[in-house]
Amino acid sequence: MVESVPVTVQGLGGNSLVLDMEMAAEVRVLRGHIASEWALDLDVFRLLAGTVVLGDSIQIGSLVPDDGTTITVQLVRFDPLLKLGQFDPASHQGIRIDGAHGKCSTLVKTSERPDSNNVFLLHPIREPCFVEFHVLRSGDEMSFGVTYEADRVETTSGFGNLSLTSTWIFSKKQSMPSLFFRGQRDPLGSHIPGCVEGDRVTVHADPQERWVKFYKNGQLVASNLPDHPLPAESESPLRIYVMVDRVGDEVAVIRFGPGAPY
Repeated sequence: MVESVPVTVQGLGGNSLVLDMEMAAEVRVLRGHIASEWALDLDVFRLLAGTVVLGDSIQIGSLVPDDGTTITVQLVRFDPLLKLGQFDPASHQGIRIDGAHGKCSTLVKTSERPDSNNVFLLHPIREPCFVEFHVLRSGDEMSFGVTYEADRVETTSGFGNLSLTSTWIFSKKQSMPSLFFRGQRDPLGSHIPGCVEGDRVTVHADPQERWVKFYKNGQLVASNLPDHPLPAESESPLRIYVMVDRVGDEVAVIRFGPGAPY
């Protein structure tokens, strides 16, 4: 039985690479070898077989053509939306951002002034994407949301968040309700438990389809559709943000990317 097979990798600039791969190995192993050979970041490329983007869990043996010829794959650039992992310090006072030079950053509330901070991620959203946060510490209010009015929301603090009509939010459920869509409390007509310390909260948005979904610990909590769609796309992009309130509050980005989270 044949246990390995040659794989020809076509690069972006016409260069190529031939690797002898075990039939049982997964595409993630092949990508690892390519990254090592060509000094590439694993996050910035994917592989095509024909017109199909290969998932990392696909076995190499399943790619062998029916005529038994060599497997050929094409390397393509992939935008991992790296700025989705980074909080934007903007002109905020009273916060600290750790890991600002890595892929994922952490937001920490360091002062009682201002009352609370709405801190955005750097990436302007014009495509389906998601961000998963880990609530490392939460002493009082905490929210996760999206808006098209970042300039206004960024400078809002404390109870002023309850006067906003341009946000779609999932919160801890203190003074802020667990769900707050476009100024409406409890928009789905049910009392959904909010997020608490230790939870993983995922925001999944698609501005083209005008929806946002919120997950807690991998389970869908709420969607804004069909009754509370996002506005139609405009020149200003959709943005994701986190509200921290109590000194010591800490939220980390742990995972992000284009498409769906699960």
